[in-house]
Amino acid sequence: MNRADTNDEAQSPQDRRRPEALPPVPGIRAVPGMLARLFRGFELGDVLSTREHSDDFIETRAEYIAVRLRFMILFYAVALPAWIPLDYLLLRPEHVFPMVRIRLLTGVFLFALGTLGLQRRSSRHVHVLLALMVSASCAFYAAAITTLASGVAEAPLAGYTAIPCLTIAMLGVFPLTLVWGFGLIAAITATVFAVQLGTGQLFTLAALNELWVIAMAGGISLWIQAGQMLMLLKLYRESTLDPLTGLINRRVLIKRLGALVEHAKRTQQTSCVLMFDLDRFKRINDRYGHLLGDAVLRIAARTLEDGLRKHDVVARFGGEEFVAVLPDSTIEGAIAVAERIRQAIEAVTVPAGAQETITLSTSVGVTAYEPGEAIDTMLNRLDGALYQAKKLGRNRVVHSQSGSPPESATAAIAALPSGV
Repeated sequence: MNRADTNDEAQSPQDRRRPEALPPVPGIRAVPGMLARLFRGFELGDVLSTREHSDDFIETRAEYIAVRLRFMILFYAVALPAWIPLDYLLLRPEHVFPMVRIRLLTGVFLFALGTLGLQRRSSRHVHVLLALMVSASCAFYAAAITTLASGVAEAPLAGYTAIPCLTIAMLGVFPLTLVWGFGLIAAITATVFAVQLGTGQLFTLAALNELWVIAMAGGISLWIQAGQMLMLLKLYRESTLDPLTGLINRRVLIKRLGALVEHAKRTQQTSCVLMFDLDRFKRINDRYGHLLGDAVLRIAARTLEDGLRKHDVVARFGGEEFVAVLPDSTIEGAIAVAERIRQAIEAVTVPAGAQETITLSTSVGVTAYEPGEAIDTMLNRLDGALYQAKKLGRNRVVHSQSGSPPESATAAIAALPSGV
């Protein structure tokens, strides 16, 4: 069997990484540097969209948004009906009962959204609920202004005309990407435009003033959202990334393994885990010093990342050990990935002086998650496979599953005929 056909694990890393950058446009080469200074070391992609975010950060941000979103939804669900007595005192009688219906319907919808909708907190689910909340606010504004303009028209109270600005201001408490924030603000602005056009007020001074205020509030809200995102990213990276290699740390890895277990239960797909240990790393530290040892760890981390798919997870497990998580991967594909990375690390040379270089090698343990087992059980089996790789002479891949002894996959691969 051709190893290139075992899922997309055997694709070249260049085929799986981000597309090549477009050629630089003359006259704007300084823009990336200006944006980096503007965002204080962060890239524009950090706040523009989630394309450059890790899966773990995306879910962490979703939980953060969900907590604030629940409070905001329930606050509006209570505040809208609470305004009914003021409507009764301040509005014309023909408008009171239509407004009561609008308030009660919107309040019930928001209450259901806040109590039932946020029981799941996946990123997609939370963003859909946020869009529904903004849609409810826009629908309430449109219904209220249209109702007050019907029959004997009366000037809407500030509590109605301020709803779009209040909703835009509210978005500032969420760490949204610029794409999402701009989309929501554009939807609110389009609602105001359509309502004013429908009531024949679009070209009045009051309507133009309202649109101007909304535009200013939208710009400020986007800036605050970007600040929220950058603050959350900074805290996340400081608490979850290994400062030496830039990989996620052990705590986040355990969390991702928990997500792997849930994913395997849901999809019934095989998922695999690899453990790498740099051979004789202590000798490098003892002979060349810890600074060169740190450089070796960084090079090994980059080599691991380059050998994995974009949605795979790699972490520094401790010392010179690394763990990679491969969702939706066959055991044959995982072994092929492990062997390819082993060969890539074996090909690495690290300058250690004027005329001296260091060559590296790694031992690798491979296992597949078995349905129903605990994470610790899987890690113990993986550690046993790695130990066996060391025992057999290092610089090899060993695969292990329950009920069968660890098997040297490197020897099996080497024995295959060329092209098989």
